[in-house]
Amino acid sequence: MLFLNIIAPVFIIIACGWALERYLHLDLVPFTISSLYLFAPALVLSALLKHPVDSIHAVDVLLFMLIYTTVMYFLAKLSAKILNIDDNCKPALTLTTAMMNVGNFGLPLSYFAFGDKGIPVAILVFVVFNIPLSTVAIVIAQGKQARLTTAINNCFKIPILHTVFLALLLNALKIKVPLFITRPIDLIGQVAVPLMLVVLGMQISRTEWHITGKFMGTAISLRLIVAPLIAWLCCKMLNIEGLYRDVLILQTSTPSAVLPLLYALRFDTRPDLVASTIVVTTLLSAASLTALLYLLPLLP
Repeated sequence: MLFLNIIAPVFIIIACGWALERYLHLDLVPFTISSLYLFAPALVLSALLKHPVDSIHAVDVLLFMLIYTTVMYFLAKLSAKILNIDDNCKPALTLTTAMMNVGNFGLPLSYFAFGDKGIPVAILVFVVFNIPLSTVAIVIAQGKQARLTTAINNCFKIPILHTVFLALLLNALKIKVPLFITRPIDLIGQVAVPLMLVVLGMQISRTEWHITGKFMGTAISLRLIVAPLIAWLCCKMLNIEGLYRDVLILQTSTPSAVLPLLYALRFDTRPDLVASTIVVTTLLSAASLTALLYLLPLLP
């Protein structure tokens, strides 16, 4: 029942997005821009105003992100070296294993798995993990062209980050937002979850496959098998328990992120491998995430 009630709805909506793009050939840009600049920020503001996040948990998630991302980064580097993966493929491996889809995939998944109570936690994870996704991922994709200052500047261009600061400020000052403002924000925010999955399906529909055994096997193993174990160990190390632990483990065990594909295309970092890994890990995550959902209540 876990698969039918939690995983299947995610993939049904992804399939709808895939079909829309496949048969109608829609322009993806308006969907992506509206999601990034309107619907996702509205969801963030709505959830954080209803369920304020305390500073202790925010620090825990930030520390988790720093440790988890660092470990996954070096595991990808080490695996590439041990398996003698070509130098021009190494950045693609790091991008697809250290960066996971906490947004388009992770937010809806957490909502279906944990309901309304999981959304504020999932949003916090989403926002915090957008920091490496918008900085470290760019540096990896740029390779020798990398400029950290440019990557950091790009991070502050993300509207969701500003929305979080606004919500935290309103909560800290105990400002009650009028109903005529919160109602439209709530309604707009409700569009974000299905739209993210539709956009993911449309992006997958446009992907050209390029399968290489050693690279793909390594990427799949790190992203779908090793990543949940690293997430659990990080939670144990930081003494994170309960709902926060479950959301963190689930959301950081999602398939490869889509955003690095844009960076790979921009800087010619084997976008064929990045795109193929996104598709394959997304499809295989139906099995890995179902297994993880069964295991979560049993974890010590």
